[in-house]
Amino acid sequence: MSAEKKLSGLVAEIVSNREIILNKGSKDGVREGMYFNVLDPSSVGIKDPVTGEDLGGIKRIKITVVAVEVAERITLAQTFRTRSVNVGGHFGGMDAIDMLRPPKFVERVETLRLDPKGPKPLGPSESVVVKGDPFELGDESDADASRSVTVWE
Repeated sequence: MSAEKKLSGLVAEIVSNREIILNKGSKDGVREGMYFNVLDPSSVGIKDPVTGEDLGGIKRIKITVVAVEVAERITLAQTFRTRSVNVGGHFGGMDAIDMLRPPKFVERVETLRLDPKGPKPLGPSESVVVKGDPFELGDESDADASRSVTVWE
């Protein structure tokens, strides 16, 4: 495994619903355009059902971000995925005017789910990102979709 693949750290600060500060920077090998997976800090341990042997675990990815500004010791990273959302008319609407209006799709950028009262259970398309969450280097495939990753220990 290359030194770059071992690049990991913690979320140092939440800047906005799209931006976070990572506690690693250029002195650690971070470059603009790198992808980072923000992880659920608790992994799920897997034991062999026959022997009881620890087989390792999986870590859940909360969200993937991209480095947009890199300083010596910190990195500003932000969400980047977009999805099409219908903000126009639709069939089955409550009033006739809405039903007749054609659909209007706009691209919306994915945002972090922020909750000042504490984390909620992770849903398939949302996450709660908090200061102190771990992160690790991702790659271009992470730009497409988050997934659980197997961690062999």
